Order: sequence, then C-alpha cells, then structure tokens
Amino acid sequence: MAYLRHTLLPSFYPRFWFKTALHLVIPGGYGYIRKLRKMQDANYQHERDKHEVRLKHHGEGGWKSEKEGDLLKRDYSSYDEYVTHQQQKLDEMLKMKGGFSNWDICEYRLKFYSRFKHLTQLLSRDAVILCSGARQGTEVEVLHDLGFFNAYGIDLNPGPDNRIVRAGDFMKLQEKENSIDMLYTNCVDHAFDLEAMMREHARVLKPEGFLLYDMGTNMEQGAGGPFEAVSWDHTEDLVIQLLHRFEKLIRAERDENFGGAWLWVLLQKKKHQETSPDISH
Repeated sequence: MAYLRHTLLPSFYPRFWFKTALHLVIPGGYGYIRKLRKMQDANYQHERDKHEVRLKHHGEGGWKSEKEGDLLKRDYSSYDEYVTHQQQKLDEMLKMKGGFSNWDICEYRLKFYSRFKHLTQLLSRDAVILCSGARQGTEVEVLHDLGFFNAYGIDLNPGPDNRIVRAGDFMKLQEKENSIDMLYTNCVDHAFDLEAMMREHARVLKPEGFLLYDMGTNMEQGAGGPFEAVSWDHTEDLVIQLLHRFEKLIRAERDENFGGAWLWVLLQKKKHQETSPDISH
C-alpha cells in the first residue's frame, strides 16, 4: 500500500491509469499479455524439459569460483552460451505460467511510472527512447501512455509477434552513434561485461542524452538468481563507474516502495564526448 500511496499522487495521464486498471481486472490479461498467457503449456515439466544450458546455469550454479574485484560473473564458455542462457527466461516463464500475473504487470507499471514521470520535464514527446532488455515491453507501453510514442524496446527474446519490442542485444546495439535521446534498462545484472555495456550505451546516446539505469541492490547479498549474469558487492561503485562516462547525475534514488531492492540513477551525457563502439568479448 505504501507503493500505491506514493504513486497515486495527482497526475495528468488518464491513459496510463485506465490501462493499468484494465491490466488488473481483465481475466487472462490485457493486450499482448493476454496472447502470452495462452502460451502456457500444461505438459511442460521444468526439470524434465528445460534447455540443456540450464543444467549448468541456475541460481547457485554456473558462477565463477572467484570474483574479479567486487564482481562475481557467470562462467560462460562463450558469448553464444551467454545469449542462449538469457533467451531461456521468457521461454520458461511462458511455458510454466504464461508470463506475469495481472498483479505483477500492474506492479511493474507503477514502478515504471514512478521512474518515467520525471522525464516529461527533460524530454520532448518526440524523443527517441530505447528500452534495453525489455522482454514483453511493459516499460515501453508505460512510456507510450505518457506520450513518448517514439519509445521502443529490444530484447534477446522479445516473444512472438511483439509490436513494441524487437530482437536485439544491448551488448551489441544496432543503433547508430549519437542517435538515441534516452536509454533505459533494468537488466544491468544481465550484462555479459558491465564496462563494455556502459560504453556501448554511451555510444548510441546523443550529446546531452540521458541514461536511466535500474540496478538491483540485492546483488550485494551474493550471487543472483537463475538468469543474472553478474553480481556486485556495492551498487554505488557502479554509479561511480557511470560518472566517469557521464557529465551529470540528475537523480539517484533507492526505491523503498518496491521491496527496497533497487537503486535507480538518471544521468546525462556530456555535450562533447568521445565514444568507442569497440566491444571485446
């Protein structure tokens, strides 16, 4: 209820609130979520039918035995293994339960709204916004509800016939240099290489463009869940790393209304900044 009280402040986005209500009350889900719900497979048995990559990579297994500084990384034998592993998350969710529940979707919509409502003071409505690791695209849908209709998402596995999220890799973006007004992701802990990811995201942002990262502070408690690719000891160290690339920290806030497990930061790229498209794997 604290989260609801926080977000139910006066707003001028009836489209957002109306669609949030639809997502909550319509049995079987609303919109694209309804299509995904139908993909639940009653015959699927996870331990029997899971992809072979999941035999190695799960919550406690598949991690390297030693940290690199304060980072603990997955022990991927190749970049292809990383991609294959990350693609399994949505497939498993759909087969086991048809994706997120109605309440889950509403909770995520409220979380994204609490982040994005601040953007209306910084970006014009025709801004090009890229959501990386967007899966089915709830964050993109919320941005559209706020009037940012040039927002779109990419994901290694966006699901079938997804109109707002296309297939893409946030480690190897197809977007041109200096072409995006803002980039958002809450999948920092799914990065193959954190430094390379930050460099790539800075590359595609326009001068004075914005970067919005949601970072799970529960990573500080040890290895992550079955699909996280990296965990860290101190989330603030990642913010310091980001500040080496971006001129201005606009906002940083721990989200106490969403389990207290997130630190979100909004940064602005320098007006004149050299970037490098090189990514080493």
